Amino acid sequence: MALVLIFVGSFIGIVTAAIQMLFFGATLWQGFVVYFAFSLGLPTVVAMIGWAVHVLRPSVPERDELGWYKA
Repeated sequence: MALVLIFVGSFIGIVTAAIQMLFFGATLWQGFVVYFAFSLGLPTVVAMIGWAVHVLRPSVPERDELGWYKA
């Protein structure tokens, strides 16, 4: 999962850096910063959101009140 997110972030970073360098006059250093920000930032943000959802919404344990019977 993390590897896929790194690839997706790298692709988005390359495209964004190329657009900034070609059309907005950004330097090569700024292009590298944008590339690494997306390639490392996207997996980090997705992991933090997943962790926050797990912590803030814990799973509800199964209850016998629902009318289901165990064998």
